[in-house]
Amino acid sequence: MPRFTVPRDIYFGRECIERLSTIRGKRAMLITAGGDMEQNGSLARVEAVLQRTGMEVRLLRSQWPEAAEQAVAEGAAKMHAFAPDWIIAHGSAAISAGKLMWILFEYPEAVLSDLRRPFGLPELRRKARFAAIPSFGGGAPEATAFAELSGSLEQSAWAAMGYEIVPDIVFIDPAMSAGVLPAMAAETGMETIAYAADAYCAPESTPFTDAAAQKAAELALRFLCGAYAGESAAQEQLHYAQCLAGMAFSNAAAGLTHALSRQCCGIFQACRAQPGAVRGIFLPLVIRFHAADSDACARYAALARALGLRGRGEAQAAQALAEEIEVLRTTLGLPGTLREMGVSEEEFLRCRRTAAVRVAEDFCAKANPRNVQADRVEALLNAAFGEDE
Repeated sequence: MPRFTVPRDIYFGRECIERLSTIRGKRAMLITAGGDMEQNGSLARVEAVLQRTGMEVRLLRSQWPEAAEQAVAEGAAKMHAFAPDWIIAHGSAAISAGKLMWILFEYPEAVLSDLRRPFGLPELRRKARFAAIPSFGGGAPEATAFAELSGSLEQSAWAAMGYEIVPDIVFIDPAMSAGVLPAMAAETGMETIAYAADAYCAPESTPFTDAAAQKAAELALRFLCGAYAGESAAQEQLHYAQCLAGMAFSNAAAGLTHALSRQCCGIFQACRAQPGAVRGIFLPLVIRFHAADSDACARYAALARALGLRGRGEAQAAQALAEEIEVLRTTLGLPGTLREMGVSEEEFLRCRRTAAVRVAEDFCAKANPRNVQADRVEALLNAAFGEDE
């Protein structure tokens, strides 16, 4: 039966992190993965707010996504020893790591490999609840039913999936991501638009996912350039767009752009540090690929028109959407091909078939308007590298 699952409470706006002081419990484990949100002073701010709850607070620093499986196991072990009734994840990387630790904390007998079955997670909240404080980028885990694990040349990227790991409470405080770099703003915007477009065109889209996807895309297109230029008001709106896109993406079962991006980020070294840019390369190609299906073309055309783009017919409107993304990508200084990103021809040719097979087998590639087979994926990879599709 269709459902639309999002966090119970989403606090947003400047100083909303103060609402964290109202949660009640005995012990809170605060997870951080370092990075800009720790360096900009927001971690100290969160710790200070938590101290006012009267709970015992313990900090857990996680090495994520490096040594992900080890980090999850060690984090879960520390949770067992501390027994928190609140898990507070500070930053998008920490949210993804914390979700997996949460599962293993509540089910000590489980191992990560048990979590691969889509939407097969056990019931949570027997021991703890989960609060998320997202940063820019990172896949909007504050709003999704996913916890991503990066891949490698030896192992496919995958995600634990289940509505149980949608956080209970989210705090989107712009002050927590103060000083975001232009490149991160650009990648976050591209990731947001990609999630929104994939969700809008997904066979499992609903009126609820459509509304979230359309608004996310609208906000991203309107405010991305300002966010890139360092305008704090624009960055705030882009942060909200990221969360909306995550809601749509999560409840429409994602799509091909995500499958292509996460598998390529696992395989090609140059892609790993630029996941949003990778989505910006693939999204126009995916739109054109799906637009060969009349129903998908109509959906893309509807989204394009809702965003103020024009085309005489549906094919032209869908094409206008793809072209708008390419223009925006250029404006933001993002690469247009995998070759420009730094993937060598030798590496690409050596790994292309592996990537194509993994994408075709990816759960997110199955939620598409068109059947996705490895040969078709290989053609898309060729186009993304800079060859003719």
